[in-house]
Amino acid sequence: MEFNITNALKQLNADYSEEKASEIIENLLYNPNNLSDEDHDEIDQLNDKFLRIAAQIFVEDLAYDFNTLVNYWEAFIGQLSEEQSQSLLKFALEQTDVDFVEDFIIGYRKFYSNPKESITFFNKLDENELFEIKFFKARCYEVLGEDENAILAYKSYLNTPYFTEDENLEQAAVNQFYINHTIASLLVKLKKYDEASSYFDQILDHMNLEEYLENFDAENGDEVKSFLMDYVETLKQIGKKEKAEEVSEKVMRIFSK
Repeated sequence: MEFNITNALKQLNADYSEEKASEIIENLLYNPNNLSDEDHDEIDQLNDKFLRIAAQIFVEDLAYDFNTLVNYWEAFIGQLSEEQSQSLLKFALEQTDVDFVEDFIIGYRKFYSNPKESITFFNKLDENELFEIKFFKARCYEVLGEDENAILAYKSYLNTPYFTEDENLEQAAVNQFYINHTIASLLVKLKKYDEASSYFDQILDHMNLEEYLENFDAENGDEVKSFLMDYVETLKQIGKKEKAEEVSEKVMRIFSK
C-alpha cells in the first residue's frame, strides 16, 4: 500500500507516539514528498513534538555517517515550511554535543540569510573527511555570485571518494548529472564556451531531448528551458550553428506545447 503522508500525519495527531513519528520521518527521509499546505498545518498542530524527534534523528545521522546522510536530510528539510525548517535546526543545535555537527548546522542555518558567514563555519570542518562540505560551499559561492569559486568547489566535490565508492554509484550518478548542469551554466555565464561544451556533451550526448526532459518535473520547466538555451548559445559560440538552430527549434517546439 502506498504511503500517504497526509493521512499518516492526521493519524499521528489523533494518536501520537514517538515511534509513529519516527516511522513517518524515516519514510519522508528516503521517499521525499512534496508536502502540501495541509501537511504543514498537520505538523504545526503537533506543537514541535514531530520536529524535535526529527532533530534528534538528524544529529544522530550526521554524527554517524555525515557524507551519506546529509543529502537525504537536506531534501527532508527542504520539504518543510521555512519556519519549520528553522525550528528543526534550532532543536538540532540544542541536542548535539558533536562539534563538527554543530558547526555544520550553524553554517547551514545561515545559508539563505548570510552565505558568506556560512562559509566561515564550513571552513572549520575537514573537507577531506566531510567532503559533502565542498558541495555546500559551492552553493554558497554560487549565491554570492562568486562563479569561479563555485565551479572550483563543485569540481572538487565531484572528485571526492563519494563518486567512486560502489555503494554510492547509482545516487552519485544522479548527483553528478545535476551538478554538471550547474557547472555548464556557470561556465556559459563566464563565457567559457569551450569548457562548457564538454559538460553539455556529458549531459546530452547520449540522449535525445525527449529522453532528457523525462528527468524533470513540469514545475522545473523554466529552469530546464534556460539550461537548454545556454546549450544553444554554447553551440553558436563554438561554431556549431546548424546544430544550434536545430536544438533551438526543438526547444521552442517542446516548450510551446
